[in-house]
Amino acid sequence: MGKIKNMLIEMQETPIMEACSDCWGDGTIEVEHPRYRGPSRDVGVIDVETETCETCMGEGMVERLCDCGASVTIFMGRDADICMECADV
Repeated sequence: MGKIKNMLIEMQETPIMEACSDCWGDGTIEVEHPRYRGPSRDVGVIDVETETCETCMGEGMVERLCDCGASVTIFMGRDADICMECADV
């Protein structure tokens, strides 16, 4: 009975992870920075720099969240969109 109980507790605590919507799971994003050539020129260039995604902190995966803001866990099923508290209501 101990193994089953531990497995159920782990399922209730493990959040469902999905690809980050900002970086599409890459962990990095490209940011445009306008650069001016100088005071005598009216044109410039746009440099593109690669930065770490701030939403997922470079991991590429984020927790699936319920409308209430709580994490959706594996216990509710892989296709679930609501947390256990919202499902009990």
